[in-house]
Amino acid sequence: MRILLILVIISALMAGSLPAADKTLLRAHWDAGKVYTVENVLNSSTTMPALGESGKQTTNMTQTMTITVKAEGDLRLAVVKIAGIKALMNMMGQVMTYDSADPAKSQPMLQQAFGAIVGKEFTLAYDKDDQITEVRGMDSLAVTPVTGAKGPEPKQFVDAFRKSQELGMPKVPVAPGETWAFDETLEMAPLGTMHIMGTGKFDSIVDYEGRKHAKLLIEGSFIHPAAAAGAAAPMFQFGEGSSINIETIFDIERRVSISSAVNSELKIVVGGKEIPVSQKVTTKLIKLEDVK
Repeated sequence: MRILLILVIISALMAGSLPAADKTLLRAHWDAGKVYTVENVLNSSTTMPALGESGKQTTNMTQTMTITVKAEGDLRLAVVKIAGIKALMNMMGQVMTYDSADPAKSQPMLQQAFGAIVGKEFTLAYDKDDQITEVRGMDSLAVTPVTGAKGPEPKQFVDAFRKSQELGMPKVPVAPGETWAFDETLEMAPLGTMHIMGTGKFDSIVDYEGRKHAKLLIEGSFIHPAAAAGAAAPMFQFGEGSSINIETIFDIERRVSISSAVNSELKIVVGGKEIPVSQKVTTKLIKLEDVK
Protein backbone atom coordinates (compact mmCIF):
# COMPACT_ATOMS: atom_id res chain seq x y z
CA MET A 1 0.00 0.00 0.00
CA ARG A 2 1.46 3.13 -1.02
CA ILE A 3 -0.24 6.48 -1.66
CA LEU A 4 0.96 10.02 -1.86
CA LEU A 5 1.17 14.06 -1.82
CA ILE A 6 3.68 17.00 -1.90
CA LEU A 7 3.33 20.78 -1.64
CA VAL A 8 5.60 22.98 -3.82
CA ILE A 9 4.52 26.10 -5.77
CA ILE A 10 7.54 28.40 -6.21
CA SER A 11 9.71 25.73 -7.85
CA ALA A 12 6.84 24.78 -10.16
CA LEU A 13 6.62 28.39 -11.37
CA MET A 14 10.36 28.40 -11.99
CA ALA A 15 10.19 25.10 -13.89
CA GLY A 16 7.44 26.50 -16.08
CA SER A 17 10.03 28.55 -17.97
CA LEU A 18 12.18 25.55 -18.89
CA PRO A 19 12.19 24.43 -22.55
CA ALA A 20 10.37 21.22 -23.47
CA ALA A 21 13.69 19.49 -24.23
CA ASP A 22 14.52 19.54 -20.51
CA LYS A 23 11.38 17.59 -19.65
CA THR A 24 11.45 13.83 -19.06
CA LEU A 25 8.66 11.27 -19.15
CA LEU A 26 9.06 9.35 -15.89
CA ARG A 27 7.12 6.26 -16.88
CA ALA A 28 8.26 2.70 -16.16
CA HIS A 29 9.38 0.77 -19.24
CA TRP A 30 10.15 -2.96 -19.28
CA ASP A 31 12.72 -3.99 -21.92
CA ALA A 32 12.10 -7.22 -23.83
CA GLY A 33 14.71 -9.90 -23.12
CA LYS A 34 15.32 -8.71 -19.56
CA VAL A 35 14.51 -10.09 -16.10
CA TYR A 36 13.97 -7.53 -13.32
CA THR A 37 14.26 -8.81 -9.74
CA VAL A 38 12.66 -6.55 -7.15
CA GLU A 39 12.81 -6.81 -3.35
CA ASN A 40 10.18 -5.28 -1.07
CA VAL A 41 10.91 -5.00 2.66
CA LEU A 42 8.00 -4.16 4.96
CA ASN A 43 8.28 -3.08 8.59
CA SER A 44 4.98 -2.36 10.31
CA SER A 45 3.88 -1.77 13.89
CA THR A 46 0.54 -1.11 15.51
CA THR A 47 -0.95 -0.87 18.98
CA MET A 48 -4.41 -1.76 20.20
CA PRO A 49 -4.68 0.26 23.44
CA ALA A 50 -7.58 -1.77 24.84
CA LEU A 51 -5.39 -4.91 24.92
CA GLY A 52 -2.49 -3.42 26.86
CA GLU A 53 0.94 -4.95 26.22
CA SER A 54 -0.55 -7.82 24.22
CA GLY A 55 -2.02 -5.28 21.82
CA LYS A 56 1.38 -4.40 20.38
CA GLN A 57 1.89 -6.03 16.99
CA THR A 58 4.83 -5.94 14.58
CA THR A 59 5.41 -7.34 11.11
CA ASN A 60 8.71 -7.69 9.24
CA MET A 61 8.36 -9.14 5.76
CA THR A 62 10.62 -9.47 2.72
CA GLN A 63 9.05 -10.24 -0.64
CA THR A 64 10.97 -11.05 -3.83
CA MET A 65 9.35 -10.55 -7.21
CA THR A 66 10.58 -11.21 -10.76
CA ILE A 67 9.36 -9.48 -13.91
CA THR A 68 10.39 -11.41 -17.03
CA VAL A 69 9.85 -9.54 -20.30
CA LYS A 70 9.60 -10.95 -23.83
CA ALA A 71 8.46 -9.59 -27.18
CA GLU A 72 5.30 -10.75 -28.95
CA GLY A 73 4.75 -8.89 -32.18
CA ASP A 74 4.33 -5.21 -31.35
CA LEU A 75 3.78 -6.02 -27.66
CA ARG A 76 6.05 -6.63 -24.70
CA LEU A 77 4.82 -9.28 -22.29
CA ALA A 78 5.85 -8.76 -18.64
CA VAL A 79 5.41 -11.95 -16.61
CA VAL A 80 5.11 -10.96 -12.95
CA LYS A 81 5.87 -13.66 -10.39
CA ILE A 82 5.96 -13.60 -6.58
CA ALA A 83 9.15 -15.60 -6.19
CA GLY A 84 9.44 -15.73 -2.41
CA ILE A 85 8.29 -14.39 0.94
CA LYS A 86 9.86 -14.37 4.40
CA ALA A 87 7.97 -12.96 7.35
CA LEU A 88 8.31 -12.52 11.12
CA MET A 89 5.21 -11.43 13.02
CA ASN A 90 4.52 -10.73 16.67
CA MET A 91 0.76 -10.76 17.11
CA MET A 92 -1.06 -10.75 20.44
CA GLY A 93 2.14 -11.88 22.12
CA GLN A 94 2.56 -14.79 19.72
CA VAL A 95 5.60 -14.93 17.43
CA MET A 96 4.88 -16.41 13.98
CA THR A 97 7.27 -16.95 11.08
CA TYR A 98 6.91 -17.84 7.43
CA ASP A 99 9.46 -18.79 4.78
CA SER A 100 8.23 -19.79 1.34
CA ALA A 101 11.35 -22.00 1.03
CA ASP A 102 9.92 -24.20 3.83
CA PRO A 103 6.25 -23.27 4.39
CA ALA A 104 5.42 -26.48 6.30
CA LYS A 105 7.11 -25.03 9.40
CA SER A 106 4.65 -22.13 9.52
CA GLN A 107 1.24 -21.82 11.13
CA PRO A 108 -1.68 -22.93 8.92
CA MET A 109 -3.03 -19.35 8.76
CA LEU A 110 0.22 -18.07 7.25
CA GLN A 111 0.50 -21.05 4.91
CA GLN A 112 -2.95 -20.18 3.63
CA ALA A 113 -2.42 -16.44 3.38
CA PHE A 114 1.02 -16.43 1.72
CA GLY A 115 0.62 -19.73 -0.11
CA ALA A 116 -2.17 -18.17 -2.16
CA ILE A 117 0.31 -15.92 -3.99
CA VAL A 118 3.84 -17.38 -3.71
CA GLY A 119 4.88 -18.89 -7.02
CA LYS A 120 1.85 -17.53 -8.83
CA GLU A 121 2.24 -15.33 -11.89
CA PHE A 122 0.29 -13.20 -14.33
CA THR A 123 1.20 -11.37 -17.53
CA LEU A 124 0.80 -7.72 -18.50
CA ALA A 125 0.88 -6.87 -22.22
CA TYR A 126 2.39 -3.43 -22.96
CA ASP A 127 2.20 -1.52 -26.23
CA LYS A 128 4.88 0.77 -27.70
CA ASP A 129 3.63 3.63 -25.49
CA ASP A 130 4.03 1.53 -22.31
CA GLN A 131 0.27 1.27 -21.89
CA ILE A 132 -1.26 -2.00 -20.69
CA THR A 133 -3.49 -3.46 -23.40
CA GLU A 134 -4.23 -6.87 -21.86
CA VAL A 135 -3.87 -8.90 -18.67
CA ARG A 136 -3.34 -12.66 -18.93
CA GLY A 137 -3.21 -15.50 -16.41
CA MET A 138 -5.42 -14.02 -13.70
CA ASP A 139 -7.07 -17.42 -13.22
CA SER A 140 -3.89 -18.70 -11.59
CA LEU A 141 -4.30 -16.25 -8.71
CA ALA A 142 -6.33 -17.92 -5.97
CA VAL A 143 -9.05 -16.06 -4.11
CA THR A 144 -8.23 -17.40 -0.66
CA PRO A 145 -10.23 -16.53 2.47
CA VAL A 146 -7.92 -15.48 5.29
CA THR A 147 -9.20 -15.70 8.87
CA GLY A 148 -12.77 -15.81 7.59
CA ALA A 149 -12.47 -12.78 5.28
CA LYS A 150 -12.61 -12.93 1.51
CA GLY A 151 -9.33 -12.00 -0.13
CA PRO A 152 -8.85 -9.80 -3.18
CA GLU A 153 -10.23 -10.97 -6.51
CA PRO A 154 -7.55 -11.70 -9.15
CA LYS A 155 -8.50 -8.59 -11.11
CA GLN A 156 -8.16 -6.45 -7.98
CA PHE A 157 -4.80 -8.03 -7.15
CA VAL A 158 -3.47 -7.34 -10.65
CA ASP A 159 -4.92 -3.82 -10.68
CA ALA A 160 -3.26 -3.07 -7.34
CA PHE A 161 0.12 -4.19 -8.74
CA ARG A 162 -0.33 -2.11 -11.88
CA LYS A 163 -1.26 1.01 -9.95
CA SER A 164 1.63 0.48 -7.55
CA GLN A 165 3.92 0.99 -10.57
CA GLU A 166 2.06 4.09 -11.79
CA LEU A 167 0.57 5.70 -8.69
CA GLY A 168 1.89 9.17 -8.04
CA MET A 169 3.96 9.26 -11.23
CA PRO A 170 3.41 12.16 -13.64
CA LYS A 171 1.30 11.46 -16.73
CA VAL A 172 3.27 13.90 -18.91
CA PRO A 173 6.97 14.85 -19.25
CA VAL A 174 8.23 17.04 -16.39
CA ALA A 175 11.36 19.03 -15.60
CA PRO A 176 13.26 19.32 -12.31
CA GLY A 177 11.27 21.49 -9.91
CA GLU A 178 7.88 20.79 -11.47
CA THR A 179 4.96 19.32 -9.51
CA TRP A 180 1.83 17.41 -10.44
CA ALA A 181 -1.38 16.16 -8.82
CA PHE A 182 -3.05 12.75 -8.93
CA ASP A 183 -6.32 11.20 -7.80
CA GLU A 184 -6.80 7.42 -7.81
CA THR A 185 -9.21 4.79 -6.48
CA LEU A 186 -8.36 1.19 -5.57
CA GLU A 187 -10.79 -1.67 -4.95
CA MET A 188 -9.30 -4.28 -2.61
CA ALA A 189 -11.28 -6.90 -0.73
CA PRO A 190 -11.72 -7.20 2.20
CA LEU A 191 -10.67 -3.58 2.75
CA GLY A 192 -13.11 -2.03 0.30
CA THR A 193 -12.57 1.15 -1.70
CA MET A 194 -9.54 3.32 -1.04
CA HIS A 195 -9.44 6.85 -2.40
CA ILE A 196 -5.96 8.23 -2.94
CA MET A 197 -5.10 11.87 -3.53
CA GLY A 198 -1.76 13.60 -3.66
CA THR A 199 0.89 15.60 -5.50
CA GLY A 200 4.46 14.81 -6.48
CA LYS A 201 7.60 16.77 -7.28
CA PHE A 202 10.56 16.14 -9.58
CA ASP A 203 12.99 17.25 -6.90
CA SER A 204 16.32 16.99 -8.70
CA ILE A 205 18.63 14.98 -10.96
CA VAL A 206 21.19 12.85 -9.10
CA ASP A 207 24.10 10.76 -10.37
CA TYR A 208 24.25 7.07 -9.49
CA GLU A 209 26.64 4.54 -11.05
CA GLY A 210 27.45 7.05 -13.79
CA ARG A 211 23.84 7.51 -14.95
CA LYS A 212 21.32 10.28 -14.42
CA HIS A 213 18.48 9.53 -12.03
CA ALA A 214 15.40 11.54 -11.14
CA LYS A 215 14.72 12.05 -7.44
CA LEU A 216 10.96 12.22 -6.84
CA LEU A 217 9.29 13.34 -3.62
CA ILE A 218 5.65 12.41 -3.12
CA GLU A 219 3.37 13.07 -0.18
CA GLY A 220 -0.30 12.44 0.31
CA SER A 221 -3.24 11.08 2.15
CA PHE A 222 -5.86 8.45 1.56
CA ILE A 223 -9.41 8.05 2.76
CA HIS A 224 -12.38 5.74 2.44
CA PRO A 225 -15.17 7.47 0.54
CA ALA A 226 -18.68 7.27 1.99
CA ALA A 227 -20.38 3.96 1.22
CA ALA A 228 -23.00 4.03 -1.52
CA ALA A 229 -26.63 3.59 -0.53
CA GLY A 230 -27.36 -0.07 0.17
CA ALA A 231 -23.69 -1.08 0.02
CA ALA A 232 -22.16 -3.21 2.75
CA ALA A 233 -20.15 -1.27 5.31
CA PRO A 234 -16.36 -1.62 4.85
CA MET A 235 -14.27 -3.45 7.44
CA PHE A 236 -12.54 -0.23 8.44
CA GLN A 237 -12.13 3.46 7.64
CA PHE A 238 -9.02 5.62 7.43
CA GLY A 239 -9.10 8.27 10.15
CA GLU A 240 -8.36 11.91 9.47
CA GLY A 241 -4.64 12.60 9.22
CA SER A 242 -3.60 9.28 7.66
CA SER A 243 -0.60 10.20 5.55
CA ILE A 244 2.18 8.85 3.37
CA ASN A 245 5.41 10.22 1.98
CA ILE A 246 7.63 8.59 -0.62
CA GLU A 247 11.10 9.17 -2.02
CA THR A 248 11.76 7.44 -5.35
CA ILE A 249 14.96 7.26 -7.41
CA PHE A 250 14.13 6.71 -11.09
CA ASP A 251 16.80 5.65 -13.62
CA ILE A 252 16.20 8.00 -16.56
CA GLU A 253 18.33 5.98 -19.02
CA ARG A 254 16.89 2.55 -18.21
CA ARG A 255 13.44 4.02 -17.47
CA VAL A 256 12.82 2.10 -14.26
CA SER A 257 12.66 2.88 -10.56
CA ILE A 258 15.72 1.54 -8.75
CA SER A 259 14.57 2.36 -5.21
CA SER A 260 11.61 3.68 -3.30
CA ALA A 261 11.11 4.38 0.39
CA VAL A 262 7.52 4.69 1.59
CA ASN A 263 6.68 5.90 5.10
CA SER A 264 3.07 5.74 6.29
CA GLU A 265 1.39 6.96 9.43
CA LEU A 266 -2.14 5.56 9.41
CA LYS A 267 -5.14 5.92 11.66
CA ILE A 268 -7.45 2.98 11.10
CA VAL A 269 -10.93 3.17 12.58
CA VAL A 270 -12.53 -0.20 13.41
CA GLY A 271 -15.80 -0.37 15.31
CA GLY A 272 -15.53 3.30 16.20
CA LYS A 273 -12.06 2.88 17.73
CA GLU A 274 -8.88 4.30 16.20
CA ILE A 275 -5.83 2.07 15.79
CA PRO A 276 -2.50 3.75 14.89
CA VAL A 277 -0.29 1.98 12.34
CA SER A 278 3.25 2.97 11.38
CA GLN A 279 4.65 1.36 8.27
CA LYS A 280 7.78 1.59 6.14
CA VAL A 281 8.19 -0.19 2.80
CA THR A 282 11.53 -0.14 0.99
CA THR A 283 11.59 -1.36 -2.61
CA LYS A 284 14.81 -1.97 -4.55
CA LEU A 285 15.72 -3.26 -7.98
CA ILE A 286 18.30 -5.79 -6.85
CA LYS A 287 19.09 -7.41 -10.19
CA LEU A 288 18.65 -6.70 -13.91
CA GLU A 289 19.83 -9.41 -16.27
CA ASP A 290 19.19 -10.96 -19.67
CA VAL A 291 16.61 -13.71 -20.03
CA LYS A 292 18.43 -17.05 -20.03
